[in-house]
Amino acid sequence: MELSLPSPTCRIEAHDAKSQKGSVLLLSLIVLLLMFLGALFTLRGVLTDTALTDHFSERQKDVQASDLALQWAVNQIKPLTPLEINAAGQPWWRAVSPKQAQQPNQSYWQTCENNAAGTTTCAQATMPSGVPQTAWWFVQPTALPGYYDIWVHTIDARNHVYTDTESVFKSQ
Repeated sequence: MELSLPSPTCRIEAHDAKSQKGSVLLLSLIVLLLMFLGALFTLRGVLTDTALTDHFSERQKDVQASDLALQWAVNQIKPLTPLEINAAGQPWWRAVSPKQAQQPNQSYWQTCENNAAGTTTCAQATMPSGVPQTAWWFVQPTALPGYYDIWVHTIDARNHVYTDTESVFKSQ
């Protein structure tokens, strides 16, 4: 009876098979990791796009609500022209000289909103039912006689997005 040992070539082939299985596993793990990272970056991009779209959508809604408030304001002031005489004492009338007329900034609107009951700088517009935005407005004279600036500040229901609109009104 003769004992035979496996040939060295058999051992090399077995060793290559084990090495190859480990290489495939390592390569598979690397590919899965890269796919996972790609999915994370794609998800991040989708979430960023969604947030930007939401902000843009709210801004568009505020612009539309601002147009409604502007039309409402024009309907309020039309019967009162000339405004220098008939609008005195109205909370939305700013009786300033054209040199003192100003473009309102965010702190101006915050002062107006926080002092809503006793303000003489602006008034809250009555929005149609179902419109979640809030609008504030005021009128001031321009450098041209008979022309007035109407400023409208519209805020979304969540107080995240606002729109400022200016329009020029000509009295008849």
